[in-house]
Amino acid sequence: MPLNPAFTASQDPSNAAYVVLTDISTGSDGAISSRKVYIQNSAGDYLVPSGTTTNYVVWPYADDSISLNILEEDTAVSIKVDWLNSGSTILYTLTQQFCLDMYSKLFFYTLVQAQGVTPSIPQDTNYFSNMALFWATVEGAEQAIVLAQDLSGSQNCLNRCTYMRQNQSKYF
Repeated sequence: MPLNPAFTASQDPSNAAYVVLTDISTGSDGAISSRKVYIQNSAGDYLVPSGTTTNYVVWPYADDSISLNILEEDTAVSIKVDWLNSGSTILYTLTQQFCLDMYSKLFFYTLVQAQGVTPSIPQDTNYFSNMALFWATVEGAEQAIVLAQDLSGSQNCLNRCTYMRQNQSKYF
């Protein structure tokens, strides 16, 4: 059965800078020897680990997953994976969009936890309203990808989340 290319992308909750790609392809093709990964943000810039001199990362075919230290903030990305033979000919390719929003999700978690530590916080209407706005914006970023494959729309929402996190004294 020929290869049916598929992969997932996630972030490591212990360090949101890391994007973990996992190959979940079905089928097989004995000619495949490696993969190349191209990750672009909504502005079209390629994201690669520090020190990488190409606009892609080589993903050894023997490894089911690869962890890449490429993020400094929440980012909507388009990820293309090419499955190659030993002569570097592309045999299969798949491009997917992802909303990588772990920085905001971790921050939201701290907001939720703060409610239990500081009993007066749930009584603060502004805090609660801003918390709801923040989470709605995180969800908006995710839905821009899921429903419309809209990298720019997703990134706009993520930028709002980043602004609220960086200026938390105004909101929380």
